[in-house]
Amino acid sequence: AAGDRFIGRSIIGSEFACRIEADTMLADRPAIIPSISGRAWITGTRQEMVDPDDPWPEGYRLSDTWPQPAG
Repeated sequence: AAGDRFIGRSIIGSEFACRIEADTMLADRPAIIPSISGRAWITGTRQEMVDPDDPWPEGYRLSDTWPQPAG
């Protein structure tokens, strides 16, 4: 709910503070507007791509490759 707070602390003592600023809707789904403060360091980067021929560009479930028996 709006106003809720969370402070995440690591085992080495670093922390970040989060707060739900407002409740909202996004694409007909409940969502929040958050605020987050703290310090962070970039320790790596990564790039994701989708092959245009990928048969499951949005992912897949186990049942897509191992269907349930007809019952």
